[in-house]
Amino acid sequence: MIGVIAVFVCLSVFNVPNLRAEQDVFPLSPGTYWLYEGMVKWQNESGVKEQQMTWKMEVIEQVERDEFIGYLMKGHPSDLAFYEEGRVPSEYAIIRHGNDFYQTDLNTFQRLKDPADELNDLLFPEDQILKFPLTPGDTFGEPEMLKRGDGFYYWVVQEKRPFLAKITGVVSIASLEEYIITLNTLPDGIIVHFTPGIGITCYEYTHHGTISEVDVSLIEYHAGTH
Repeated sequence: MIGVIAVFVCLSVFNVPNLRAEQDVFPLSPGTYWLYEGMVKWQNESGVKEQQMTWKMEVIEQVERDEFIGYLMKGHPSDLAFYEEGRVPSEYAIIRHGNDFYQTDLNTFQRLKDPADELNDLLFPEDQILKFPLTPGDTFGEPEMLKRGDGFYYWVVQEKRPFLAKITGVVSIASLEEYIITLNTLPDGIIVHFTPGIGITCYEYTHHGTISEVDVSLIEYHAGTH
């Protein structure tokens, strides 16, 4: 998953028309954004802090090159882990290759825009964040970690269930399903709820040592232009 950095965004509600969830498994058209809200807990020199926060994730730009589609992103729920005052939203890239999605750095996105770059070693298994179709029991991540077989240090699709949350910007949820995907390590754990056609609908992070907890849910979804 991406690095854990962030800034508190003042609580606000964007006025957008109600839109049905896009048919894309992970809708990433430029202008698309997701607004999350929930509790964040962290530890600093003065003790343990806990605060309700609102956080925005958005698609800034898209570029296509051969079999790759790159998306320039700003903000992610994981930004709120190990929160510190004054942090700004992360900037990163999501790269789609077929039905696989990878979360990478800005340099990877810029490589897609360089016609002289042959795109060798553009993507790596350890950067994969989604693999469609999602099926309970599926795993993905770094090949060496997958050999462990114990559910640690790689992504695991745990379960599928009906998506019941009411989200501003999504009219129909009758046919939607969400998948629970986890990434567990010895020091920490991540739980992602992902709904095809919408995106990340819930994000939880827990560190087992230094106090850092994030539990945010999607409260608003806005589809961008195609």
